[in-house]
Amino acid sequence: MLRPSLALMAALMIVGSPLRALAAEAPSAGLAFDLYHAALLSVRRPSYVQFEYMQTRSSSSGRVRVEQHRVFRASDGRERNDTIMVNGTRVVPPLSRIMRRLVWPYDADQFTVSNDDYGVAPAGMAVVAGRKTYGYTLARKTPANFALKGLYVDVRRFLPVREAFSVTGGGCSGAGAIDFGPLAAYWLPISVQVSCAIASGPGSAVAPRVFKESIRFSNYHFPASIPADVLMAKSSTGATGAAQP
Repeated sequence: MLRPSLALMAALMIVGSPLRALAAEAPSAGLAFDLYHAALLSVRRPSYVQFEYMQTRSSSSGRVRVEQHRVFRASDGRERNDTIMVNGTRVVPPLSRIMRRLVWPYDADQFTVSNDDYGVAPAGMAVVAGRKTYGYTLARKTPANFALKGLYVDVRRFLPVREAFSVTGGGCSGAGAIDFGPLAAYWLPISVQVSCAIASGPGSAVAPRVFKESIRFSNYHFPASIPADVLMAKSSTGATGAAQP
């Protein structure tokens, strides 16, 4: 990750409420990009969080699967993911998966844009998800299966509102985006959308197969604690092999 310059860090230490103060002065796109890195370093993570998400998968064949999940997560990486509904039918008892992972793949800093990895060009101001942002187009310097293509930074908090990306793998190639926003004192994912297509082969008259997936996060809560037994596997609880956010 690209670290802010010493001069920038000194300025942030001297000025009270530095990001808000600089926002009022309408910084240039270049300075806003530096402040984006500084803001990511200051993002807080909740000690405990409970939330739900709805995962929708569909294909050009017409098949659709919608799952609703409930998640309990602690900052030490303990996590419980309950599948509570599938295609509108409640799962009783919920299918649970207990895991431990220190890094949550949908944290904002997991999508950090650095000058080491990307060419970054200002793309003007844009309103994204109802928030005024600085836009940037991104070009990854080395090929990768996952590459960020666009970044939209909130003009007041300098945190990412949306990041667009391209993805390839398993013969499928496509694009998607992840949106973030403020929840209580935190900056957390709101939604993820991705679609990809598998070509039928050179000269084939068959249309490419298209697959789409979306994840919508909701009902965030930040309890003071989560009972230990909630984050422990129970003999009566099943397990689902579904992909987990």
